[in-house]
Amino acid sequence: MPLRAVLAVLASLSLVLPVCAQAPATQMAAPSVAQARQQADVVLGDSLQQLNVTVDRLNRTLPSINVAKWKAPGDVRQTASADADSMQRDVSGTLPALISAALANPAKISPAFTVYRNVDALYDVLLRVSETAQLAGSNDARILEDQRSSLEASRTQLGAALVQATQAQDNELTQLHTAAASAAAAAAPASKTVVDDGPPAKAKTPRRAHKTTPPPAPPQ
Repeated sequence: MPLRAVLAVLASLSLVLPVCAQAPATQMAAPSVAQARQQADVVLGDSLQQLNVTVDRLNRTLPSINVAKWKAPGDVRQTASADADSMQRDVSGTLPALISAALANPAKISPAFTVYRNVDALYDVLLRVSETAQLAGSNDARILEDQRSSLEASRTQLGAALVQATQAQDNELTQLHTAAASAAAAAAPASKTVVDDGPPAKAKTPRRAHKTTPPPAPPQ
């Protein structure tokens, strides 16, 4: 290869290599506080959407559960049936409305917390009914266990999203408070420091010189 061509290749590489060296550092740069908050809002919205799908599936599954045919004492079947009815009312009306309210504004965390509390209580009831079906040897046990597993996964996802959103909100508030304090400090006038050295010293009065009377001349 001619020397001129070699020099041209080396010159082009000297321009490309610094850019390549800077690329990983740019890609690894941490997101800003605002970006972290936006990402947390997206994650929270996605978790609510997934929960909505899980709740809808449970709503369509519960009517197929026939507690009356379970091989269990009458009081046990009665309790399980009441629990199933309670879950049906929740997943067909109360919980979907709460999820819709939270999805309307994912930037607000409090509606999502309300959803989480409801899901947490719903999970406890579903777990109890699923375990009862297993003890009764019912064919409904597998269906209920599948629904319980799906609800647990959605609940865990929502809980993690709430933690992320809360931390992002706290970081954003801290940044705003810091910026406000800095702006207030910059706008405040500089204070003057006065040093009190006490009363001023009195000027010294020069002492008058005494006139000396010459002695009398001796008699002649």
